[in-house]
Amino acid sequence: MNKILLLCAVFMFVTFSSFKTETLPKDPTETLIYNGRERKYLIHLPITYDESISYPLVIALHGGNGKAKKFNKSTRYRFNQLSDTEGFIIVYPQGVDKSWNDNKNRNDYGEARNKNIDDVGFIETLIEKLEATYTIDSSNIFACGISNGGLMSATLATKLPNKIKAIGMVSSNFSKAHLEEMRAEPPKPFSIIIIQGTEDPIFPYSEGEISFFKQRRGKIIGAEKSISFMIALNKSNEEGIITNLPNLAPFDNCISTKTIYSNGKNPNLKIALIKINGGGHTWPGGHQYLPKKIIGLVTKDFNAADKLWEFFKSTIEK
Repeated sequence: MNKILLLCAVFMFVTFSSFKTETLPKDPTETLIYNGRERKYLIHLPITYDESISYPLVIALHGGNGKAKKFNKSTRYRFNQLSDTEGFIIVYPQGVDKSWNDNKNRNDYGEARNKNIDDVGFIETLIEKLEATYTIDSSNIFACGISNGGLMSATLATKLPNKIKAIGMVSSNFSKAHLEEMRAEPPKPFSIIIIQGTEDPIFPYSEGEISFFKQRRGKIIGAEKSISFMIALNKSNEEGIITNLPNLAPFDNCISTKTIYSNGKNPNLKIALIKINGGGHTWPGGHQYLPKKIIGLVTKDFNAADKLWEFFKSTIEK
């Protein structure tokens, strides 16, 4: 009798495991060779992917010391869910030695900057490969990321102006080195949303220095000064429309506001700032990946992926 029960239990386990594997497929890891180096990325297609339809593309960039797979997980797979329901393709590239060369002049910490990796060229080549492989709407390509990934998104917007339409920076804002480059050679206007906490202990909300375990990683100008620069670049309205985001999780000790700066001449050219009062160096709606005393608080009032896609979608011409 015990043997029969054991066999039944094994059968149920194997059957359930197989069912999970079939119904919850993992995003495939693909590769390309760029500058003699193998580069990896994860790709997620909408479950209703149809080659006769052109899809927007979202490039999601992990933070420093991060991985594409873990970044996907840290968002609670929200981008993938939105991809399936909203109909866009999302790609998660992997940085060299878990980092991005967002600006070689920012500082010398980070392997991608130390090795002067051409991440702009890699992303451009990746976009071209995806355009050749899948049906991509080339007029609606977006980039976003957290921390180092947010800085890399800003670099892509200025270096690939004919590819990247809008960007999203989470727990990050413009570096001083990046600002100096843009002032010296103003880039083509682009749409941007910044999502950042006021109590970010690593990447200050206000002007200061990126610092992690007492290692200084370059100066930044702050979220609000970054927005001011973009208002001037885009010639947008200086007066923004402020709304309070619903405080759905009072226990998280965070309250958020959203400010939108419109553009009278080009309604699809937009600027937005989500200010998370009390928020830390975290992905809103994501996991508390390190202790609060190191990275601060995670707001549970919204998932940053929802706000990013909502913003990107609003820039698409109808």
